[in-house]
Parts: sequence; structure tokens; C-alpha cells
Amino acid sequence: MFNQEIKNSKRKFKSDNDDEWSTLTREQLIERCKQLDKHVQQLRNTIHKTTEKESLEKNNKKARPFDFSKHSKRHIFLKFIYLGWDYHGFVVQETTSQTVEDFLFEALIKTRLIEQRATSNYHRCGRTDRGVSAFTQVISLTVRSKITSECTEELNYVQMLNGVLPSSIRCIAWASVPEEKSARFDCKSRSYRYYFPKANLDLDRMRQASVDLIGTHDFRNFCKIDITNEEPTFIRRIDNITVEQLNYDNDLNSNNPGYQMCELMVHGSGFLWHQIRCVVAILLSIGQGKEEISLIKALLDIEKYPCTPNYQIASELPLVLFDCQFNDVNWICDQNALRITICHLQRHWSSFQIRATLIKSMLNNLESQILDQQQLPILGQLSLIENDTNSLIGNNNNSRRNYQPILTRPVRESVEVKLEKFQNKKAKLGITSEDPKDGDTKNSSTTLLI
Repeated sequence: MFNQEIKNSKRKFKSDNDDEWSTLTREQLIERCKQLDKHVQQLRNTIHKTTEKESLEKNNKKARPFDFSKHSKRHIFLKFIYLGWDYHGFVVQETTSQTVEDFLFEALIKTRLIEQRATSNYHRCGRTDRGVSAFTQVISLTVRSKITSECTEELNYVQMLNGVLPSSIRCIAWASVPEEKSARFDCKSRSYRYYFPKANLDLDRMRQASVDLIGTHDFRNFCKIDITNEEPTFIRRIDNITVEQLNYDNDLNSNNPGYQMCELMVHGSGFLWHQIRCVVAILLSIGQGKEEISLIKALLDIEKYPCTPNYQIASELPLVLFDCQFNDVNWICDQNALRITICHLQRHWSSFQIRATLIKSMLNNLESQILDQQQLPILGQLSLIENDTNSLIGNNNNSRRNYQPILTRPVRESVEVKLEKFQNKKAKLGITSEDPKDGDTKNSSTTLLI
């Protein structure tokens, strides 16, 4: 009798399931599968984090409970560097625990500097995407302090955090600041740097074009559109932009100037999502001779070009959040911690330099077998532009034959159309303007990107 009930239940479930899926089109089925796959990833990540939390709670039960009420607190800035290649970005996400913030808060809680993120008055200076590194990333939060009327020596925050952080994330300084000071809202300026090989690029063309970027402009054609704000703005100010060839004394590059490395620096008050990578992609196409120098000025003309033409953004690998500027912040550096950080970075450098030397030796051997050295291909832009097969070829003439100028390409949806779709999705899901959004203290599952 029991087995028969199970069979009936299975048949009923299968029939209901068939009715539900049989009415869907191919596109709807694909979309449903994508949604289910994303949901499975979220569940896996939730299970992983729950398991970690249970393990941590189990270990905490064995130890003596830590009473934060018995300790004083202070508001501080913390300065970090990190190699972002192995991380899924800086900000905590629902679908992965492999973010820089995940490791930071794990370290902050493990060292008992904070009790939990929600009560730490936390702000970050900026977000970096998956794969992007930082020479200077600053966060502000309220932490446990050792200072009392009897004790004037503070906790060594840098040493405590580096003792539990991975070697690719290092705290390098801290500063005491007023409680109302925020790493996000009090940052006066930020600068990014992007490293790339010289290859066949005309750096003078890139410099001429970059001049048009300086000043206050609407950069909607130089970013990934994020319309999660009801009144999105794409007005940003770029104070300076430079393109320079790095003159390192390096035998790897002595025979062929195409292997020399270059650096693009952009300095401004703040930047949009993917803005730097979009700027680099456009400048590289100008440097290769595929686009005219006037392209920058044209894309900044929003009245003439209100919709962004389709073009691939530059790779995230060479991008670095280089500096964040604040007024009236006195950084405290621990010399011993700096030496240890240098040691960790030297190990990373040694590993990558050995690989680079090995590959360059292979290249030297193969290039010596090319009879016509003047026609020797330069693969300098290899992988810098996502999905751009033309970038694998250093010969401008060959690459331009099948190249479609950016201004003649199909365009993406306008900001107004994207915003209307976003509002319709919110209405359909019953999300109001008061619902939480992705902010400094919470990554909301209701955030929608078009």
C-alpha cells in the first residue's frame, strides 16, 4: 500500500512537471535553466558558508567566550594591497566566497577586532572587479582597541591581520580617524594604472586621443551601464591621464622594443563600472591604427551618440587600483610587517619572472628561425581585448581588412530603455524603492542589472 502511494505521487509529480515545462519555448527553457543553475550555485555557496560558520561556532564553544563589552573601541582606516587574479572581485557576493572582502572579514572576526560586519560601521573606498588588483585599497570601520587609562600602547592591527590573511592580501598600514570619517565618502581622488606591452602601438596617437578624456564628461559610452539607481548619472571627472613606456633595465626586452612594457595612468574623483577597461580598449584600438584619434571626442558627444556601440572591453588582468587620496590621515606603518610583505611579494615575483624568462627564451629561439625579421609578427596585444581575435596579430594591414569601425557597429540599448525595463522588473517582482540595495553593508539579492 505504501509503495503504491509513492508510485502515484511520482506519477502525479511527473505529470505536473511535464505540463509546466511543455508550454515553454526554447528561449524560455534556456532562461529557466540559467536561473536554476544560478540558484544551485547560490545554494552551494550558502551550504559552504553555513558549514564554515557551524565549524567556527563549534570551535568557539571550546574556547572561552570573548566579551567585546569589556574592551574599548576606535574608528580606523586600514590600507591593503592585493593581487586580484585569483579572486572574484573585492565585494562579497552571494554565489562565491572567493572575494577579497570574504577573507578580510574572516580575518577581522578571527582576530576579534570586530564582532560582526553589521555593527562595524564599515565602508570601502572602492570596488574592484574580478581579477583586478590593488596597490592601495582603504576601508574604514570601528574595531577593538587596547587603549585604556592604564595602557597607551595600541594593538598591532597590521601584524594581527597579516597573520591570518592569505599571502596575496596584505595589510600595510592603519590610521586613527574620527568616527564620522568614511573611506568611501571622504576619498578625494583615485587613480588606476593599466600595464600593457608596447607591441606595434603608436603611443603618441594614444596620448593625443587621451587629452579629450580630461575634464568633466558624460562617460556612458565608456562603461557598463548600471541602472540600479532610480536616477543614474554618468558624469565623472578625469583630472589627468598619461601613457608612458617603462624603461626597466631588463634583458628580456633588450632585443625587441615590442616586448617593452607600458603604463596608462588615469587620475580622477571616481569612476564608473568598467570605465577604465573601456577607456583602455578604445585607446588600444587607436594606438593600433584601427580607429581615428577623434573617436574619443565622438563617443563623448552624447547627443550624437546616445547609445553605446558594441565593442569589447580590455582585460582585467593588468588593471590596478593604484592610489586613494584622503585629507588629514596619518598612516602608521609597521616596518617589520613591511619587510614580511616584501618577502611575500618577492616570492610571487620570482615565480612569475621565472615563467616569463622561460617563455621569452622560447620566443627568442623561435624568432631566430624567421628568415624575414622585418615581417616578424608581434603578439603584444595577446588577450588584452576580450574575444578580439584581431588583437593576436601585430600587422595593422592584415587586421584592418576585417575590422569594423566602432562608430559603424550596432548599438546597445539606451539608458532610458534599460531604466524602463529595470522598473518593469521591479514592479513585476514587487520590489519598492525602500527595499535594500547592494550597499556597503549588505549584498542584496534584489539587485537587478540590465
